[in-house]
Amino acid sequence: MKLPSLWRMQKELDQLFNDFDRSRLAPMEFSPSCEFTEDKTHYHLKFDLPGVKKEDMKIEVDGNILSVTAERRNEKKSEDNKSRYSEIQYGAYSRSFTLPISIDEKQVQAKFDNGVLSLTLPKIAPSTAKQIPVQ
Repeated sequence: MKLPSLWRMQKELDQLFNDFDRSRLAPMEFSPSCEFTEDKTHYHLKFDLPGVKKEDMKIEVDGNILSVTAERRNEKKSEDNKSRYSEIQYGAYSRSFTLPISIDEKQVQAKFDNGVLSLTLPKIAPSTAKQIPVQ
């Protein structure tokens, strides 16, 4: 039995990868990166959401729970435009955070610029114990 030449093996491997149908794999989840920092008066969150439109995101605050949902939609392609390979993730994203201190819901700021969602959440100062004099 004659072994194929290195060139022939390379050609066969190239053909194998070119013919590989990625659509048979499980779809990748849309999982954006997140950064959560705080200072004395605020929590600051940043989400990398490239390709997401403002109207496809929702931010909710309920007490000390923050929820962010977003969806990156796949553009419709014509019948003639066949996808060969894609590492771009599409789909819905949802993330919730339980904050250790309640926030002022009315003062939350959200900005979306260049695919980055930035949230600033002002902390509510914890109430201090007040001593009640006994009469």
